[in-house]
Amino acid sequence: MRSKVSMALFGLVLASVLTACSNSDDSNQQFANAGYVQFYNGSSNSAQTIMRGTEKTQILGAASYGDATSLIQVEGGVTEIEFYRTDSDDEEVIIETRDIDIPTGQKTLLMLTGDFANPTFNEFRFNREELEDHFRLFAVSVTDDQTSYDVYMSDSGAPFSAANLLGTVNYESFDELEYWAPDSDSDDFDEGSYTIYLTAPGSQDVIFESDTISFRFATEYVLVIRGSTGALQSGVEVDLVLNSSTVSNYDDINASAQYRIYNSLDNDTVTVSLDGNDDVSPSVELAPNSKTDFTEVEFGDYRLSAESSTNSELTFNNRLVTLNQGESKAILIYQNKDDVLTSVSFNESTQPQVFDKQVAAANLVSDFADVDLYFVRKDETIESAQFLIASIDPGEVKGVTLPSDFYELVAVFDDNEDTQVLLDRTQLLGLNEEQNYIITIETSDGSPTGYKISVLY
Repeated sequence: MRSKVSMALFGLVLASVLTACSNSDDSNQQFANAGYVQFYNGSSNSAQTIMRGTEKTQILGAASYGDATSLIQVEGGVTEIEFYRTDSDDEEVIIETRDIDIPTGQKTLLMLTGDFANPTFNEFRFNREELEDHFRLFAVSVTDDQTSYDVYMSDSGAPFSAANLLGTVNYESFDELEYWAPDSDSDDFDEGSYTIYLTAPGSQDVIFESDTISFRFATEYVLVIRGSTGALQSGVEVDLVLNSSTVSNYDDINASAQYRIYNSLDNDTVTVSLDGNDDVSPSVELAPNSKTDFTEVEFGDYRLSAESSTNSELTFNNRLVTLNQGESKAILIYQNKDDVLTSVSFNESTQPQVFDKQVAAANLVSDFADVDLYFVRKDETIESAQFLIASIDPGEVKGVTLPSDFYELVAVFDDNEDTQVLLDRTQLLGLNEEQNYIITIETSDGSPTGYKISVLY
């Protein structure tokens, strides 16, 4: 008999959040009387994927790469669940429809893996237990290269030499890891702070070391090993999935970072340096309206300095730029309304840029506050445009998520009389490459309006 997905979704989401945010599972909760389902997206080239029950067509949750839905309570039995995405025309694209057996007393973790063009939907199950001062730990690898890893764990502050091997984690193989120091109360892990290490199977060479992780909830944790994406597509990351839509993500504490720099000046070459405490990087000469490629560096705090090649007074020194592990940062050089050379920096998206684009837009025009940037498709005007970044102040960067498509970009300022002033507009442009796009609104001597829109990628 096919069961129905519970309609009390708000109560269920609240219950799942309470489960993930309490010190122990509510002793009055009867796990045996219901089934539980959660969806995690582990496909590195996927779109945001939506999960719904087909009988009532209610949305159960959505997850982008590295994200999960909340834990949802359902009646035990077979439930029909559908997964889909929306395309650039806002049409639904069905990815998978399947009957899923959700046993009572168990959590069924649905996990999307592999190439999104031909994805795999895994069903992992384990019994839910009422825990007190302990937690359980499961692990799975979803890396694109299907690599296996040895997982080690140590008490917080202990080195790798004191870490304990928990087991080998293979691609799409879901296993429970065993605690190395069980006590008389439980065989499960003691709540506390730990460090996680990854090595190649049988190796003692650490390829991933987490920061200190606080396992403070008495519940089941799922450790997911996955590859990094977006602007920085190298290295391994670890996700911890609990019973809520909040997924804790951990980079290797020794991972490198990267940056790229854009010179928005129309007529000046700018010499730029980014120096750390221990070394001085070679200066880079950036021609007008040009950018560097991504440069990989060690993580840390850096001193950014820049100087015009034609005006020695057009300069700044020792501006702080922090590059954290596994982070990609864009640095934009521009002149403010006082003709002072300055900069703005921001983190670039680490999400896949295949179907959805996490676009960053910067207002480098000091003349106008609250500039609106419209993304106008071929059958739209700015009044009907679905996508807009509103009220971008000078020196501010804001973002929007767009479906891969063709857009005309229109930058508009509303003056004090509520009259719209057109700063610039582009031709119809394809924002459809697997790139991290940056859009800047700048002053320009060559533009009829004195301003221009630039698209960087």
